[in-house]
Amino acid sequence: MRKLRRLIRQASAAPLYQRKFDVLRDDASSSLKAFVRETPTTTLEELIAEKLVTGDPYSSRWATDHAPLVVFQLEYGTETSLYVGLGPDELKGYAEALRRCWSLVGLGSGDRVGIFDYGTSPVSYLASSAFTPYLRRGAADALGCLVTCNDGEANMSQRAVEIIKYVRPRILFLRSDCLHPFALEVEKDSLSLSDYIDALVTAENEAVLSTAERVAYEKRLAVPIYRMLRVDAAMFLAVECPRCRLLHSWQDLFLVEAPAGGSEEGGKRNPAPLVITNWFAKSCPAIRYVSQVKATLEPAGCPRGPKDLRIAT
Repeated sequence: MRKLRRLIRQASAAPLYQRKFDVLRDDASSSLKAFVRETPTTTLEELIAEKLVTGDPYSSRWATDHAPLVVFQLEYGTETSLYVGLGPDELKGYAEALRRCWSLVGLGSGDRVGIFDYGTSPVSYLASSAFTPYLRRGAADALGCLVTCNDGEANMSQRAVEIIKYVRPRILFLRSDCLHPFALEVEKDSLSLSDYIDALVTAENEAVLSTAERVAYEKRLAVPIYRMLRVDAAMFLAVECPRCRLLHSWQDLFLVEAPAGGSEEGGKRNPAPLVITNWFAKSCPAIRYVSQVKATLEPAGCPRGPKDLRIAT
C-alpha cells in the first residue's frame, strides 16, 4: 500500500485534506478497505463552501509550494467559480486517461479526430500538445492522430458538419448538449453521416447521455454513438466500450467506488453515486470525491480491456 500511503502524505499538505486526515486512524492506509472505511468523502458542496469561505480558487486542495502549470475553470453551474490547477503529474496522467479512451473506441495511428467542445473541456485541452502549454504529450501525440477542434457552441453545428465533410475525421467527440443541434444540421444538409465517420462520442461533466437518448440518436443518425463520462473535479474520464457497451476506466489511474451499489432489490443492484480517488493527481488531489453520477460497478472481463474497471449507468 505504498501508493496509498504516498497519496495520503502528499494530500496532507492541502488544507482541505489536512483537516480530513487529522481524524484518520493509524491503519487507514493499511489497505484499500481500511482507506475506504476510514477516509471521509469530499462533495461538490464542500468545494463550493471552501471556495466561498477562503477565496482559494482550488477550494484549499492545492498541495505543493509550486504554482500550477495551467489552470482551468471547472464546468459546474455553481454560485462561485471553481478551478483546477494542473501540475506535471496531472497533465501526464489526465492525458493518458484520454489516450486510453481514444484507443478503446478504436482510434490509432494516422486517424483524424474531430472535437466539438469548449477549449476548457479536458476532451479538448488534453487532446494535443499544440493546444495546451506544458502538455508534453496529448492523446493525439501519443496515438499519432490528427485532431481538429470546433468551439462547443450549439450555433457552431454547421461548422462541425463542414469539418466532417471536408476533414473526414474517423470519430467526432461532441458535447451532449450539442448533439441535437448537430443532428438538425446533418438532416438539413441531407448528409449520410455513415459515409464520412465511424462513430460519435458524446461527453459531458458529471452526467452521461441516457441509453434511451443514445439509441434514438443512433437510429436517427445511423452511426454508433458512444458515451464519455467526465468528472472534472476529480480529473476522471471513462468511455463506453464498443463491445460490451459499459463504461471503461482504469485501476492504475483511479480508485472507483459505488458504495451502495452492491445492495440488491428485486434482483437488481441499486445504482449509487460514484466515489472517485485519483491516483495521479498529486498537486491538486482528488480523494474520495462523491460525483453526481449514479452507477453500478460491474465485474471486469471485457475482451477489449480484461482488467479495466467497468461501470454501468
